[in-house]
Amino acid sequence: MKIHSVNYSAAFAQPILTKQNKTLPYKNDSVSLNKKNISFGANPLPAINEIKNIAKFIKAKAYADNLYKYIRNSGKQNDFILRDFCLEPLEGLQYGIKAFKGLTMKEIQYLSENLHVIAVKRGCKNMCAHCYADAKPQKSEMSWEDFTSITRGFKTLRKRFHNLDIFGENIPISRDDVLYRTTELFYDADCMNIAIKDKKGKLYDFTELATELYESLGRRTAFDTSGWNKDNHFLQERAEKYAQYFSQKENMEKLNAFNVSFNVFNASYVASRKALKNGDYDKAKRLRERYVNNMANMLFTFTPLIDNPKFHMLVRCFDSKAKNAQGFDKKALASLAEDVLKKLSRLYADDLNGTQKYVKTSQHIEFLMANAFMKINSFDTSLNSSGRMKKFMQEFGIKAPLLKYDEILQKVKEDLNKNGRYHKYVMLKLIDTDGKVYHMNYARFFPTEIRMNISQKNVTSPKLANLDENFVVTKELLNRPEVHIIKKQ
Repeated sequence: MKIHSVNYSAAFAQPILTKQNKTLPYKNDSVSLNKKNISFGANPLPAINEIKNIAKFIKAKAYADNLYKYIRNSGKQNDFILRDFCLEPLEGLQYGIKAFKGLTMKEIQYLSENLHVIAVKRGCKNMCAHCYADAKPQKSEMSWEDFTSITRGFKTLRKRFHNLDIFGENIPISRDDVLYRTTELFYDADCMNIAIKDKKGKLYDFTELATELYESLGRRTAFDTSGWNKDNHFLQERAEKYAQYFSQKENMEKLNAFNVSFNVFNASYVASRKALKNGDYDKAKRLRERYVNNMANMLFTFTPLIDNPKFHMLVRCFDSKAKNAQGFDKKALASLAEDVLKKLSRLYADDLNGTQKYVKTSQHIEFLMANAFMKINSFDTSLNSSGRMKKFMQEFGIKAPLLKYDEILQKVKEDLNKNGRYHKYVMLKLIDTDGKVYHMNYARFFPTEIRMNISQKNVTSPKLANLDENFVVTKELLNRPEVHIIKKQ
């Protein structure tokens, strides 16, 4: 992912509060004003603090109501970005939301803006050689209760903002941009393996997670997979379920993209190249065929989606000009793609002559194959320098340009120190399985002092790859007093 620099300065609008607009909480809100919950007893301090918090909430809610009226009357609901407005009068609006307990509104605004990942599960066994996340088999995951505490916390806060978009991206691009308008459920995990349990042991898979995210945050997510072993009956059944589920228009609406990865960095294919290098031709052929068969089976399984514009193939390899990249360049990937399409065509022919699960006519096969060819024939050679890529290139002696990130990191740090929440470089936010929030661009991470209030917060998640621990986004930096700035026209 490329980091973009934008010329941005914040502007504040402070609607005038009136007594008439001091409203009580919504009936279905998580705030309770039940007098039975307030007991002075021997130590009146907790009850007094509770009354103060309720009073602060009522005042903040009145401000939020006026803010909504201001935005609505200006006709700029679609251009609303929360950072543009004074947040100090909004302090207290988060009252009663468990996931935000202990966080200020400035901290909540910071973690919400560009919220690109809520990592419900960490860890992956695929071991792709180019993995930017340097994913390891070690795993951790949220409970369903923790996940919904976060999602429904955002839902409650959005409701208090009259459903204005509190996740507004700080970038001057189209609001329909897929990349930045997505909140993913993974960082270093394959979506085929993402499923979490509640305290009773009930399993919630990607369909239920995507639905919860969409309905609570109003955000679409993305599905990404590198495939699965076709002989794994559990994953095969899950994939068939996903194919049918997301073939329904109302369900695909919950996604910005359904991605399948096809590349020369798959563990089976890389192992086949190593075997070939060592002269073990039978092993090399067997491992290559395994990858071809698994990829063809994946496309066959996802037949109900293959002509959907949101169905993408992420086809990655080295450019043909890369030194010592034979077997991992465009020519090698084109050969793999040809074999995958041949195998897929045979699967369709067998289906037509058998159960007709996916195809009914030869014309339908031609239509599906044309779509598969079109999507597998778009190669991406813009590989990045994070994760396992450097080690992989060293092992095979490959020399090729990679996307670099380190040179801009010092500027990002200086900008964060200077501008706090109003940082001008486009960076994203990740909420980890333990509730910790990170400042990220996928290839590099900064830790922050922000953490969601979830039960998993005392369980440490696996360390993120490329984490710069020499710089921390502190609460002090985010909670600086606000200054009125004139927005540049």
